Amino acid sequence: MAYEFILTERSDGVAVITLNRPEKLNALSYPLVRELDEALSQYEADEDIKAVILTGAGDRAFSAGADIHEMAGLSSEELAARQDAKELLYTGRVVLPEEAERIGLLNQIVPAARLLDSCLEIAQMIAKNDARMVQGIKRLLHEEIGTGWRERYDNEERARATWLAAGHPREGFKDFLSRKS
Repeated sequence: MAYEFILTERSDGVAVITLNRPEKLNALSYPLVRELDEALSQYEADEDIKAVILTGAGDRAFSAGADIHEMAGLSSEELAARQDAKELLYTGRVVLPEEAERIGLLNQIVPAARLLDSCLEIAQMIAKNDARMVQGIKRLLHEEIGTGWRERYDNEERARATWLAAGHPREGFKDFLSRKS
């Protein structure tokens, strides 16, 4: 499908969505978010897509970057970064890449010429793992935000007994384990 405010492509189980409003520094707008939601919904329903890369933010992130961080499945320092994300949302101040990496809005800083390749490498590693295991881990992480250790433990035990019961974790991460041997 052709979009006005985003570009999409797919390869080897990975979809790439590029925000495409450079004249507005890719600021989120209702039409852009609607297109983003539509594309993400299509990819979520597509069993061939195992990971999605969202790109196009340029070298500066405004409060929308904090919004996107809160939705992301992979980001570093998730809980510590929530406080920083709140500050950014409340103040709307500009965050330079070095600070964004330090506070966990970015996993790493990569030269622009190598950015998409780096994202594809990570996304393809994720895509090689059992989707049920990756989704299960994501679900647990999102459910456990703000819970105490006992509730996290109980959630993980329930998950192992129900929706993650079909196989040993080694089955879900064969590729990961083979790289470690």
